[in-house]
Amino acid sequence: MSLFSKPKVVIWPKNNSVEIYFGRKDNNFFSLDLNLWEEKTDKDLEGLVYLFNQNKITQASVLIPDDVVATKSFVYDTKIETIDKKEVISLASGFVNFDIDPESIEYSLIQDGEKTIINAVIYDKSKFDHLKSNLLKTNFVIDAYKPVSAAVSDVVSKIYLSEFFLIYPLNEKDYTLLLSKNNQVYLTANFKGPSLDIQKTINYAQLYFSNPVTKIYYPENKDLDIVTSTEMEKTSYNESQIAQNSNQPGNIPLPVVSQINGIIKSSQDINLSKQPNMNNKKNLVPIIAVIIFSFAIVSFIVYFIMSKNKSSEIIDGSQTDSDAVPTTVIETVTPEPTPTIAEISKDIKIQVLNATDINGQAATLKAKLVSLGFENVAVGNAAVSATTNSVQVKSATTSAYFESVLSQDFPATYTEDLKSTSAYDAVFTIGTDISGMKTTTTTTVTPTKVATPTSTKVTPTVVE
Repeated sequence: MSLFSKPKVVIWPKNNSVEIYFGRKDNNFFSLDLNLWEEKTDKDLEGLVYLFNQNKITQASVLIPDDVVATKSFVYDTKIETIDKKEVISLASGFVNFDIDPESIEYSLIQDGEKTIINAVIYDKSKFDHLKSNLLKTNFVIDAYKPVSAAVSDVVSKIYLSEFFLIYPLNEKDYTLLLSKNNQVYLTANFKGPSLDIQKTINYAQLYFSNPVTKIYYPENKDLDIVTSTEMEKTSYNESQIAQNSNQPGNIPLPVVSQINGIIKSSQDINLSKQPNMNNKKNLVPIIAVIIFSFAIVSFIVYFIMSKNKSSEIIDGSQTDSDAVPTTVIETVTPEPTPTIAEISKDIKIQVLNATDINGQAATLKAKLVSLGFENVAVGNAAVSATTNSVQVKSATTSAYFESVLSQDFPATYTEDLKSTSAYDAVFTIGTDISGMKTTTTTTVTPTKVATPTSTKVTPTVVE
């Protein structure tokens, strides 16, 4: 983002007010009772225009709260170079509380090993259009529009270089949980405090990165109950202290710090809660590292021996340990199909949504569908909870097939009311505990080398 001549100015529209911050030490904050999310007349904007004229301001940056803009990411289990915007909108439509306009969504592809993350930033077009229209009437030059979560990430990512969660207040009662790494926001989710149950969001973050995200920052001056079963490294932050460490006045909020180009002095400054002296703990790091390394070596040796013994037990008696071909035994339970039910194409697109609080349910049903030959299966979290299972399809043939092969393992209500415009041919919603579902009959599979295809069908995983 290009920055402008002094004093630097940031406009932060709130629900029924607008805050203006100036990049100077004194007289640097003003608040007006003005709702810029609704269409205003020139007369309504006179106070804002007068303030800027008095301070000889012609340019400003604008912060967008994370209830007006949402950041969502979706994972493909293979590499892709392009994706149609319509498909991105289809993936995101169930995870925002406003209609998505094609002109109000931005997205990028992030390559991560053998998978691709589609990172989407989605604006509430109705509110955003009102904001831009109002500011256009003032004749100010808007240097940039930036989500609050992205501005916060700018500051913290300069200090903490790995993945982290951060809780930032939207207002006195509501909070945004953001997930970021290397100045890239992957996900935002809004919660109502003071009790924040963030476990489901933490679970889905595991799809993005190879290692679990265990670092979380929370505001020091808020009495929050962070509900999670995952052991997290919790660190409080103090906005006033961060602003001062960034060579800014103490009344500058964290998102504004990045917009007026503050520089953090030290990589330790973000850890601003009153914590015990860590010097003794730091001295233990080499010892702990040696213990962990030694344990890893022993674990590897034990695993290697057990794997070798297991391989020797399953080979053909005519083979020796040196020339045996390793095999993989997959336990399966193949349902007996009703002869009158016709087969359907295994290329159809299927979405599996978990509408319960039980983790891993969507993956269990996906495994069952994959065992039936369906490869294009997306999994995700339902927008609302359910207590019964349901299957929505587009045709009677598809409905009859799934009811025939899944009725015992997945009792559900089968309907043919899925819209023809849906990106999927079948949508499974899980409302009961299916953790005991069996997927297969016993089959021995000998692995062979398979040439990499020139084109690959990809399965998106929707992440809340």
